[in-house]
Amino acid sequence: MRRLPLADQFPYEFYPPKVHRLWLALGYPAIRRKLRREQLVMSVEIQGLEFLKPLPGRGDGVLIAPNHSDNADGGVMFEVARRAGRPFCYMAAYQLFDGLNRFILPRLGAFPVDREGADLKAFKAGVELLSAGAHPLVVFPEGEVYHTADRLTPLREGAAALAVTAARRISETGKSIWIVPVAIKYRFLDGHDPLPALLRLMDVLESRFTWWPQTHRDLVDRIYFYAEGMLALKELEYGAGVGRGLVKERIARLRSLILDRIENQRLGKRSAEPVPVRVKVLRRTCLDALTSPQTTPEDAHSLRRDLNDLFVVVQLYSYPGDYVNECPTMERAAETLMKFEQDIFGVTDLIRPRTPRRALVRLGEPINVTAHLKSAERPRVATATLTTDLEHRMQALLDAIGPGRPIEVRRDLSRPS
Repeated sequence: MRRLPLADQFPYEFYPPKVHRLWLALGYPAIRRKLRREQLVMSVEIQGLEFLKPLPGRGDGVLIAPNHSDNADGGVMFEVARRAGRPFCYMAAYQLFDGLNRFILPRLGAFPVDREGADLKAFKAGVELLSAGAHPLVVFPEGEVYHTADRLTPLREGAAALAVTAARRISETGKSIWIVPVAIKYRFLDGHDPLPALLRLMDVLESRFTWWPQTHRDLVDRIYFYAEGMLALKELEYGAGVGRGLVKERIARLRSLILDRIENQRLGKRSAEPVPVRVKVLRRTCLDALTSPQTTPEDAHSLRRDLNDLFVVVQLYSYPGDYVNECPTMERAAETLMKFEQDIFGVTDLIRPRTPRRALVRLGEPINVTAHLKSAERPRVATATLTTDLEHRMQALLDAIGPGRPIEVRRDLSRPS
């Protein structure tokens, strides 16, 4: 996972979107070059634009909801906007608005959001954009980049809440709010074999552990052998003892161990909410405590340690444990190795893929938010049902794209992994 600075290190400041034609004209080719050079996305294939194009033309509000599996996703959605012939606006992590980006990104339609707290400025800006219907708004409802393109992580309710609030605002105008689900996946170029580059990266990662490269194993086996090594180190660090059984179960146990400890200490109780929600609440609690004048240096040290441990929880959450084994493909292996590289080497910048690839984008049939709102008893119920509906549709679009390029596996996949 990419470690972004938190609010105590990089204070949040809001910059409203100011879409500018000149900056868009300059931005489209610049972002295409950046996609090719930095993320090795050589082409973008898009299906389903016919679902999107008619909606903004009649003044309706449109929220575009893609999955977020790769650091190239933002640039890919910029290309979707270019081909749709209409500028989009984008809700993005506020840590990206640094230096010149504070000036450039808003003129390309982006505005910052603080995902750690209740960011009313960003929420209000999103509602106003949807209500006005001038520009479709792109929101990544997963929140984080998890590098699991084939498997959607549980969606946060923020995107649906934006759409429901906007639908309530314009309920008397005769217009509607729509959510367009989007699936993005990446495939290695035809005629190009990514395996040598992935094996070289595996050699580097194993050497980092002072291991002799495990070349007698196939790539999938090496990935799980390495994952067990990484996990054992974390289990020892947090006093859990090296676990036994499935990697998936060991990850879940360690995650719970860390979260339960911090919740009991900071909140006095354990939560039954999903992991991302629990982490968000605890991060906000720790950050608020850091800004308190009553916080001593010793307390601050403990709070920063908890914030680091919460980042470890997010790292653990990003590894399903059975992702590569379930369907051994080059793409799933590459996603997992990119996470290994970022986590083991502590890279804070974007990880560069090792081989050229192409992006596949599928837009699905729009969801009528106004209809959801009318059929629900309360807006809160509409938000929950809309999130569930959106999640199912996004996963269906991902499934329709299908699996990537198979990896030859020489081992028994029934062993614990």
